[in-house]
Amino acid sequence: MRKQKILIVLFAGSLVLPGVVWAGFSGRFDTENNENRKLAEFPEVNLESLGDFPEQFEAYYKDHVPFKNDLVKFCNFIDTEFFRNTKIGDVVIGEDNWLFYLPEREGENAMADYQKTNVYTLEQSAEIASGIAKVRDWFLNRGVEQFHYYVAPNKETLYSKYMPEKPKVIGIGDSRMETFAKYMKENSDVEFDFLADYLREFTEKYQLFRKYDTHMNNLGGYITNEKIVQDMTGESLPIEDIQVMIGTKPCRGDLSRMIGRYKELDDDREYGLKYFHDGIRYKVKKEESEGGEEILKVFKSNSDNEKTLMVIGDSFRLRLEKYMPYRYQKTIFVRIDDFDQELLDKYEPDDVIVITVERDQRYMEKSWIVILYRTVESKWYNMIYQSLSGIIGFVCGKNFSF
Repeated sequence: MRKQKILIVLFAGSLVLPGVVWAGFSGRFDTENNENRKLAEFPEVNLESLGDFPEQFEAYYKDHVPFKNDLVKFCNFIDTEFFRNTKIGDVVIGEDNWLFYLPEREGENAMADYQKTNVYTLEQSAEIASGIAKVRDWFLNRGVEQFHYYVAPNKETLYSKYMPEKPKVIGIGDSRMETFAKYMKENSDVEFDFLADYLREFTEKYQLFRKYDTHMNNLGGYITNEKIVQDMTGESLPIEDIQVMIGTKPCRGDLSRMIGRYKELDDDREYGLKYFHDGIRYKVKKEESEGGEEILKVFKSNSDNEKTLMVIGDSFRLRLEKYMPYRYQKTIFVRIDDFDQELLDKYEPDDVIVITVERDQRYMEKSWIVILYRTVESKWYNMIYQSLSGIIGFVCGKNFSF
């Protein structure tokens, strides 16, 4: 009986003591949000939401458990230093601490891209190419003069030399995107470009990606931007013709935050660029989602190019925002999930580009659904799509999407 009481006291103490210590000394521990998302808030307590309270409180507690960041750091330290693991969650730790993002989810499988285990068949390539052609035709039929589709490479595609021994490349020959880009060049009249080969020419001289982030740095963004500008306008300003400066402040990133080493990994630097806009100025108006993510930006400048460009894409579109507004008098950047026909009708762009990252197969593979889903002409299709999804989901007992 006494032993049971001792165990109960110890158990209760283990629950209460961390909270007491945290309340008094939390200022001395890492309390930053390292989740790359908004943390759960404490749920409201009322009669209407009482049934959801346990689940909501559990989500809140998991996000705000005392010493969470420090415990994550300790576990990651044990993983990497003692067990020599090179993958923590979706993050791969490479040579010289280069970090890479290799999720293994359906629709976003960078690991399969790297290992070359997901190469498209000819039938799959033909189906995807047909979908992209539908998107191109839809825009051209509504007054757009030029449509280009770009795929930005995964970081490890350009910087495989920094990848660790594991994971190993399994497949032989071209990757999924290399295979599809060749198919598009040989079988489609759509202006489609996988940017890996072009950017690879610059990697010996320049660092194009942030060392601790999933995205390109300013150099990568500028070189990509001028490649697109050359395609769209026939003019560009090469990186060799502008001034490049190395910053002095640490350039941290989302990947170092994800593994709890945001402050520790601080040896990377961002680049500053000068003399690429020749006195051109612009103004910007932006709209944000409830979570603070930018979904729409409209830039107006005094560029000599009187045309309007619309850039539709995932987060890699943001790499162009510093430079593209100098090349068009009006440039609209819209998150691909938020594009709809109302935006096209409102801004009437002359040129449209779509840019998505290599690993995000869901956008390219289902481009005609993702991009045209919210158009006026697809209203009846949307109703049928939702109905079929609901019926099949009910029969199968799970969420379903085409």
